[in-house]
Amino acid sequence: MKNLLVATLLLASTPFVYANPSLHQQAHEHPMNQTVTLDSKYSFDETVNKLTHTVESKGMTVFAVIDHQAAAAKDGLTMQPAKVIIFGTPKAGTPFMVKDPIFALQLPLKVLVTEVDGKVKVAHTSTQALIASSTIQYNEVENNLANAEKLIKKIVTE
Repeated sequence: MKNLLVATLLLASTPFVYANPSLHQQAHEHPMNQTVTLDSKYSFDETVNKLTHTVESKGMTVFAVIDHQAAAAKDGLTMQPAKVIIFGTPKAGTPFMVKDPIFALQLPLKVLVTEVDGKVKVAHTSTQALIASSTIQYNEVENNLANAEKLIKKIVTE
């Protein structure tokens, strides 16, 4: 039941733009780059492990890892490997949610690890897109939320 609730909450907080493939492409071309997609130099499992372990070693909490492939298999469906890692720290996020309570829809942070055509891809919402509809300014997040974005890139490309 808890996994169903988490999945429902994730679906509810996912922007509509991703439901339509043609709009999804537009999102990548938008100047704000809503989604950052990186090629990982590691295997799927190594990428998931490196991300979760590094996040935890930096004092953040991995709240959940949603295995979409396993969930699909339970219903007799097949799909590519895909896990969403949900992570963060109340120390960093709480001040933003106090300032702008609606910003709680953007937190905790999420990163997708998937494999497409034999290539491991890592995707997450850009910091600019996270704050776009909030009262939070980039200079307020550049030393915490934006650092998470830099950390993800470093983990999977170095």
